[in-house]
Amino acid sequence: MDGEDLILNGEIILEGDVLPHDFCRFLESGCFSARMVREALDRFDGDVTVRVNSPGGSPYEGEAIRAAFEAHKGAVTVVVGGVAASAASLMIMSADRIEMTAGSLLMIHNPATCLCGNAEEFRKQAEELDRLARVYAGVYAARSGRPVDEVMQMMTEETWLGPDEAVAAGFADAITGATEIPPPELEAAMSLSRASAATLRMFADRFIASGQVPGASQTGAAGRIQAVMAATQETSMDPDKLTPAVTPPIPSNPTPAPSMAATDEAAIAQRAQLAERTRQRDIREAAQPFMAAGQLTQAEVERVIDEGVTADTAARRMMAIMAQNDGETGGGVRVRVTRDETETRAEGMIQAMMRDYSGPGADYRGLRVRRLAMELGDSTSRGFSESDVIMNGMRSTTMMGGAHGVSDFAYITTEVMNRTLIAEYNRRGANWNVVTGVPLSASDFRELNAVRFGGDFQLKPVKENGEYEQAQLADEAEGLKVERRGRTIHLTFEAVVNDDMGAFNRIPNEFAMAARMMENSMVWSLIRSNAVLKSDSTALFHAAKHNNLAAAGAAISITSVGAGRAAMWGQTAFGSKDKDDFLQITPDQLIVPPALEVPALQFATATVPTTDGQANPYKGTLTPITVPQLSAAAGGSDAAWYLVSSELPPISVAYLDGYEAPVVRTVEGMNPDRVTMDARHIFGAAATEFRGSYKNPGAS
Repeated sequence: MDGEDLILNGEIILEGDVLPHDFCRFLESGCFSARMVREALDRFDGDVTVRVNSPGGSPYEGEAIRAAFEAHKGAVTVVVGGVAASAASLMIMSADRIEMTAGSLLMIHNPATCLCGNAEEFRKQAEELDRLARVYAGVYAARSGRPVDEVMQMMTEETWLGPDEAVAAGFADAITGATEIPPPELEAAMSLSRASAATLRMFADRFIASGQVPGASQTGAAGRIQAVMAATQETSMDPDKLTPAVTPPIPSNPTPAPSMAATDEAAIAQRAQLAERTRQRDIREAAQPFMAAGQLTQAEVERVIDEGVTADTAARRMMAIMAQNDGETGGGVRVRVTRDETETRAEGMIQAMMRDYSGPGADYRGLRVRRLAMELGDSTSRGFSESDVIMNGMRSTTMMGGAHGVSDFAYITTEVMNRTLIAEYNRRGANWNVVTGVPLSASDFRELNAVRFGGDFQLKPVKENGEYEQAQLADEAEGLKVERRGRTIHLTFEAVVNDDMGAFNRIPNEFAMAARMMENSMVWSLIRSNAVLKSDSTALFHAAKHNNLAAAGAAISITSVGAGRAAMWGQTAFGSKDKDDFLQITPDQLIVPPALEVPALQFATATVPTTDGQANPYKGTLTPITVPQLSAAAGGSDAAWYLVSSELPPISVAYLDGYEAPVVRTVEGMNPDRVTMDARHIFGAAATEFRGSYKNPGAS
């Protein structure tokens, strides 16, 4: 499955579980991943509608999808039709508009996991779950305008909300089909005061205390909203002219505020929340290029947002802050940083970490892992210690905007690991390619058939009427599967604080070596163990059926090599019915274990004989190749040797499509305590052809 599978009738459909991409890759339906959603979003240049019906799944994938919605350049409208629960409710919180169908549900709760281990492991996992709950509560709180503590209590209680409740609580904007166009006057009024739920309460308490609104009668949200609305009369706006969307009767009130008597408090709260989210988004979008350029910090932008001013006023405030900063730093020309420049900055950090200063890495010469975290965390830190800066840097998304579904630090460090690993893997090369053909590409983990075609290709006399006799084709298939092997890598907070740069060389080097050892083991074990071919249930080297195994062992000599060459010359094409349809296979490689390296080199090295009878006619025709995996120490033989034709190799190998080398992928990239990566390699090998090789057991 890929991103295109999520698009139907011009909309993105997210149905099923939220799972990592590796799981969704091999399932036909019933799930979606952050990668698939990003691919689907890339198909839309502007606004997009996303329909959701999901019970949830991986919270990390949910957060990555939320970040993708937030980064999309057009407006994202989410329509919940069914359920948006757990990670599925988290992922929609950044949508520009959330609608609920009449029978849909939204659920929020604390993250959970399964664990087997000792008491210390359980305590550590509990702390991690508490940390995740606080982070996710912050996301829900920012959307709804509710205090974080209140949202955490809702999560602890596992709160299910119907469409009316979701709208009233601020987690959704409307019920599908309802007409909701906020009056301009109301939106303008609310933008002056709805910085957060806490700000709203502050205004209410202030006006109740001053006696402008009767405190005894102004309990709950209605009282606070009325207090704020009364306060906005100083802007010369008449509240009596507001047109409410719904006007049901409200409970009797000893001293009601006349101008709000027929106003639905839930509708007012909902519109105020929508206006507040729009205000905050506009301010952040305006500040983003200046934050990227280093002219504004995240803390300065948040302080302006917390002041509750309009977007226009915020722009003037930020200009004043930048002017003051210029004065403190001596002025100078400022350059607006675009997305391309931000990506160049990330590339420069990656190159510098790899000690490549030929391009943008020159700007970060000498960059190490500790300094990387501090560089990324400097503009987002609210603390004063270096540890706080490092921790904030490990979870910051201010540079890449979370577009990769991970923090900037996780993206950069994983990319460094990945590039170093691939370079080391390619540098080491492979010694198995002397007995394999061109690697195949497998689309999945199911058995791949390495098919050989043959038949009776002898040219026949053309009949008098010009008719040609049809050739009969035949085929036989050998089974070949790829398998995945790997290990998990942790780049911990402690390693970053200790500035452990060795990990970026040690881990990729070790894994590149392990990947090549894995390949060598899989290929040469087939030769060493004389693997059975699937097509005829016969060992690769067999004297009677395959005519490629010497009946008696002998040392490397003109006579024994000549016998092997004769056997290979006698091989006929698969499916041929003519007794003289020989393939004329010529061996060009002499493969031996280390114990036979000297005899093999002596046999193949050109010398000048003293007489014709001493001449070796095969010198210069064979390339000696020494393979330690064929030795007795590896479970093979120190005496056996092989002749192989590179035109008809005995082994086929395959990589999974898109994984032609080992790779490193981020598993957990928003955790400030560590970055978790999986280093994996997907490879397979099988014996598939007996005609191009010959084995001699050697002299005992």
